Amino acid sequence: MESPGNQTEFFYTEKGLIAIDSPVKLQILNLLKEDSSSFDAIVRHTAKAKSTISVHLNKLRALGLVAEELDPLDRRRKTYFLTSYYMGRSRKPRLENYKKVLKRMDSARIHEPIFFMDVLFHAFCFGCEAYGLDNAPIIKKIGNDIGKKLASEFRAKELEGLLGEIAAFFELHEKISLVKKDPLSLVVRDSFKEDSRISSGKTLCAFEEGLIEGLLYGKLGKKFRVKETECYGTGHGHCLFSISK
Repeated sequence: MESPGNQTEFFYTEKGLIAIDSPVKLQILNLLKEDSSSFDAIVRHTAKAKSTISVHLNKLRALGLVAEELDPLDRRRKTYFLTSYYMGRSRKPRLENYKKVLKRMDSARIHEPIFFMDVLFHAFCFGCEAYGLDNAPIIKKIGNDIGKKLASEFRAKELEGLLGEIAAFFELHEKISLVKKDPLSLVVRDSFKEDSRISSGKTLCAFEEGLIEGLLYGKLGKKFRVKETECYGTGHGHCLFSISK
């Protein structure tokens, strides 16, 4: 990942998309992506003067990106947290995967609806990367929204049964899926990614991460963390999604 000084990151609020390129502001926001933090912890993390951090926090609050609350155990202390969604960042353009997907437009299977929709989806994802935008966070957020919307179509009311339904849903769309119990995870074989020989040194399935999270939350009313730990992009012959509360 490029250092904050070389990139712009995008955050969504109800007022719209906001671009941030200040290295100090990005240090603060990247810390708060993980969890809320006290003022003193932010100062330590950034290694900046308290007065400098105070100015940056006030500007981030004014933009609607962060908010503050008083510590109930010590009213003199303030805790800061994100009130926005991280949507992506600028990056060095990467063309290889985009070119590989575009070549598949010449395939004899282009008239198969599922295959063609796969091509279009991946062309969009890797097209953004090719033109200098890492869009994985917004792709995951959209997947999460869709998962919540689809949740009412699933019947299971407990985790294991719901994961079985999700695996069957993937198979309906020409992906081979297997639920593993220890640790709890979902393994997906995707012939499109396998045949495309897409490799990036990182995981590629932000949409699926979001979709599974959204389905679990929408059906069970509990927040789960879905993290892809193995992927075709990292040289594996499958996608492995680890699931935890």
